[in-house]
Amino acid sequence: MKKHRLLAVLLILGCMINVTGCNKNTVRVASSTNIQKKAVEVKEINESKNNNDEYDISVQEEITDIISEDDTLEKIVAPGYEEVEKYLDEESAYKSFQGVALVAQGNEIKFAKAYGNADYDDNIVNKLTTRFAIASNTKQITAVAIMQLVEDGKVNLDDTIDKYFPNFKYANQITVRELLQMRSGLVDYLNAPELYFKDEESLKILNDYREKPYFDEYVSDSRWTADIILNNLYLNELQFEPGQAYDYCNTNYYLLGLIIEQASGVSYEDYIKENIFKPCGMKISSMSAEDTDAKGHGSVESGEIVVNPKFTFAAGNIYTNVYDLLRWERMFHTGKLLSQESYNEMITPSEDSGYGFGLIISDGIIRHSGVIDGFNSYTEYDPAKDITIIILENYDPSTAVLEAKYDGAIIRGLIQ
Repeated sequence: MKKHRLLAVLLILGCMINVTGCNKNTVRVASSTNIQKKAVEVKEINESKNNNDEYDISVQEEITDIISEDDTLEKIVAPGYEEVEKYLDEESAYKSFQGVALVAQGNEIKFAKAYGNADYDDNIVNKLTTRFAIASNTKQITAVAIMQLVEDGKVNLDDTIDKYFPNFKYANQITVRELLQMRSGLVDYLNAPELYFKDEESLKILNDYREKPYFDEYVSDSRWTADIILNNLYLNELQFEPGQAYDYCNTNYYLLGLIIEQASGVSYEDYIKENIFKPCGMKISSMSAEDTDAKGHGSVESGEIVVNPKFTFAAGNIYTNVYDLLRWERMFHTGKLLSQESYNEMITPSEDSGYGFGLIISDGIIRHSGVIDGFNSYTEYDPAKDITIIILENYDPSTAVLEAKYDGAIIRGLIQ
């Protein structure tokens, strides 16, 4: 392990939990005695979200002013950020970093640079505008959508989910809040498919996946439907009593996506487009892969299930770039999407974990990771310094669950 990775390990030991992406192992709490019991202290955010669909676009406009949509822009390196560039240049030379990194203070981009190839077959390089699958960083966006519906009186955090899933025998024991906080006791349909899927049709699809141990456009398969996910949910037992433990589980956020659809009366995709992407000015973000997106690269062992990002739905199916993610981060953390009360609820972790609503809160940093075959992503926001770090990679090594987080921790250390 190189000295940079050793430094990263030391930095990350300060973090309270180790989160996975969409399709890796369950999160484990490192030390419950050290977990923050309160939300990080943040500056009062502007409670200007109104009910007239006329969003305050001041932040959106400020960010647009400093973002170049020119594909020929190679990098942004502000004075004092030379060490960040040097570190990533070295990592890229060792083939340890492939993707795009961005650092902003407030609305000002201090560093942005792309590395490696978006597509090796056609020799297309990554650019600052390249889109990536962000996997589990989708969860924070799903959580905001739920909180918007709470503010609109269409969802209650402490209601049990039997009103949405009446055929699930344990639905009257699980609340919306417990889904958000990963405390439902549900089996993870992505991390433990052999345990989750029980009906004959699903088992056949899983076997088909094992026969295709290569990406093949992410083994796109229209047979994975919400009905299949729910029908197998109804056959599952709980792993623990809801609310009594923490276990990172993608099923929670899949169900939250379905709740958004039922409560809003529109599809999850349409809700996110209108209530998240539109007010944030995220014009290139979507839930569909495009030919110009970065292609995922990595190694796949024979018999391993290769996950189609569409299979992740509200748990991990957004494609975007660093610029649009910065727009999201700024609009979210400056109060343009939620009230102060709802924002505080999201960034307050449950007592025995560092997990809030779609976000991890540790050492005063608000963050999340995302991993899916061929991609890993990382976002963090430091409210004390008003600094945002965004890392999108299209390389998925065996250590991908830690890779982007390592880089984020090192970059944080270099700019302090």
